[in-house]
Amino acid sequence: MTTETSGVRTARALAQRVAMPLFKTALVVFLLLGTVVVVCQAIGVAGRDAGLVSGVLDGLGKAMTTTAGLTGLLAFAMSYLFRWEKDGED
Repeated sequence: MTTETSGVRTARALAQRVAMPLFKTALVVFLLLGTVVVVCQAIGVAGRDAGLVSGVLDGLGKAMTTTAGLTGLLAFAMSYLFRWEKDGED
C-alpha cells in the first residue's frame, strides 16, 4: 500500500466518522421542526386561528426546509463515502 492510498483511506474514514453524526443530527432536527409545524398548525386549525397556522410556517419553515435539504445532501454524499449499492431489495 502506498502512502497516497493510505492517506485517501484515512481521509475517507475521517469523512465517514464526521458525516454520520452530522446526518443523524440534521435528520432529528428537521423531523422535530416538521413535527412542531404540523402540531402547531393542527392546533391553529382546531382553534380557528389563521395567524397561528401561517405564522408557525413563517417562523420555522425556512429552518425546516434548509435542514431537510442539508440532510438530503449529506445522504447523497454518504452514499459515495460508504459505497452503498442498491441490492434490489426494497
